[in-house]
Order: sequence, then structure tokens, then C-alpha cells
Amino acid sequence: MAEGDSGTPAGEPPARSGSGDSRSRRPSIWERMRRGMADHNATAPSGPMGIPDAPTSSPDDPDAIGDEAAGGDDGPTTELVLERIHHYRDTIRSYQVLIEGQRVGLIRDSNTESFVLRPGSYTLRLQLLWIFSPKIVVELPEGGQTRMVCGPNGGILHAWRLFFAPTTAIFLRFADEA
Repeated sequence: MAEGDSGTPAGEPPARSGSGDSRSRRPSIWERMRRGMADHNATAPSGPMGIPDAPTSSPDDPDAIGDEAAGGDDGPTTELVLERIHHYRDTIRSYQVLIEGQRVGLIRDSNTESFVLRPGSYTLRLQLLWIFSPKIVVELPEGGQTRMVCGPNGGILHAWRLFFAPTTAIFLRFADEA
């Protein structure tokens, strides 16, 4: 060892903590989060739920089926219309719309969003941070429109729901219900 017995060979400066070779250094939390979001965004569904992306036709491939060849009709569809009421709680936050556990969109305060789906039975739920609406099974008829209403379940006096009953903090119901 060198005269200082610092554990490093003579002539080399001692390694500082936190600064090392970029290959041996662990990525920061921000780099890992950024990488994770890039992976998440790459795997997010691009088309409407239940409707596969239509293949595009190209001039070189006459056998490809595109919107022009199929007339844009890829089977029966139905529409799910979700309306969010105006309420002072959660005004600046958007609810995530989850259909069959997959995020398909967001709904903001006082807005109405519509989702084009295949007819059938779907499980619908809304999420904001750690709070959820109850799961609702929706039967969507062919060629019809199903309307639903959502919003925060109670005001400041019901804020206990956020911590003790997080699956009831957001309401979700059919529009024709009282």
C-alpha cells in the first residue's frame, strides 16, 4: 500500500462517493421513473377498447384490408357516455376511466366523455390517486348508447371516505337512476 494506507494504489486519487464510472453507477430515481413511464406509454392501448386497430392498406399490397376496402365498418359498436357533475371536491383533478382494468381515458370536472366499444358486458371503474368508485358491470347493447354519471361522493363532511372507505369516495351510476 501507499504511505497513507487509504486502500487505493499509489498515484490514484481515492474514489468519491456518488461519483463513479457511469457504467457502475445506479440510475437516479428520476431516471428510473422516466424509463418506467416510457415503457408504460409504449404498451398503452392505442385504439378504442375492444376494437382492434384496422390494418392500413398500401398501394403495393392489393390484398391488404384497409378502411377503403372494408368501407370503415369493422363490426357493430355501441357508445358509452360518461358525464361528470360539477362539485367543489376534486375540481382540478381528472378521474381515470378504467374499463376491464385498463385505462382508456380521463374525465375532467363538468365534462362529458364518450367511448366507442363493442357490444357486450364490461366492468367500469373510476380512479383518482388511491380512491376508486365501486366496480359496475355495464351491459352495452348493439348500436345503442349507455349514459352514466359520476362525481365525488359527498363533500367535506364525508372526507373520511378518502381514508377509511376509498372504494366509495367516487360515485358512478346510470344516468336514469335518481
